[in-house]
Amino acid sequence: QELLLCNDLEKDIALYNEIDQAAAETDIMDLRTSLQSIQQTEASTTQKMEEIDQYINHELTDEKLTAFEAELEENPDLEAELRLVNDIDIAIQETEIMDLRAKLGSISKEINRQEKQKRSFAARFSASRIAVATVAASLILIFSIAGLVSKNRPSNDAELYSQFYSPYETTGIFRSGDALIDSKLTKALHQFNENNYQEAINLFSEVLEIDPNNPVSNFYSGMAYQETKKTDRALISYQSVVKDRDNLFVEQAQWYIGLCYLQNENRKKAYRQFTQIANSDSFYQPKAEAILKKIRYLE
Repeated sequence: QELLLCNDLEKDIALYNEIDQAAAETDIMDLRTSLQSIQQTEASTTQKMEEIDQYINHELTDEKLTAFEAELEENPDLEAELRLVNDIDIAIQETEIMDLRAKLGSISKEINRQEKQKRSFAARFSASRIAVATVAASLILIFSIAGLVSKNRPSNDAELYSQFYSPYETTGIFRSGDALIDSKLTKALHQFNENNYQEAINLFSEVLEIDPNNPVSNFYSGMAYQETKKTDRALISYQSVVKDRDNLFVEQAQWYIGLCYLQNENRKKAYRQFTQIANSDSFYQPKAEAILKKIRYLE
């Protein structure tokens, strides 16, 4: 009878049903166990949460990566925290949990506004619901921690691009066997290193007039175009490198093609490109997996 007359009671029941459904999820129960385990363990890791997140996303420098993995082998607490952060990253992408979080927040606001509803809620909260309430609290804790872990996560394509993009360094001396090409190439790379991108593009173009398939000129032309936000031109240059195939810049070009799509806010093409890299044995395979994870987070 009260249910027929009281909309607030109906909302309470809907909330309980949502919590019961969430509590039945094995992943959430496992995550709750992990939370309790971590909370009961005295923290002994010297790594910051930001560093753990950088490790997951393959963003640590070689020196920091070596130090992190060395501690990971010796420190079970760090390993446990790493697993927990991975679990949280998975949990916060679940649509059902996001819906539940929204409903929890909505009901909570209504209870705060209505003192009568607050008393009614307390009266009906029986001992049999304590376990369910604990699960709800765990879910709220998940999102609190997730907020800290992902406070630096990108909110759009541009931020995601800036997080993963960095220009490819010019290392070594490239010899083609042609003195004229080598001379122009050396000057072009020097201009590129000085951030004189338009001058570098002009010099690379002179090389390409002599040798249209020159992989160094095509690749670094792409880099220079990308640095000057001429991503359509950059794509053409990178695609020439990939099409040639018989060179040392194919994997790099494939990676930067994906970043160009992201820079152009063409997320579908970016997703396909990074998926292709993630399914290969490319040097960029770990980074592709990391960026795919964040693209899915944006969606």
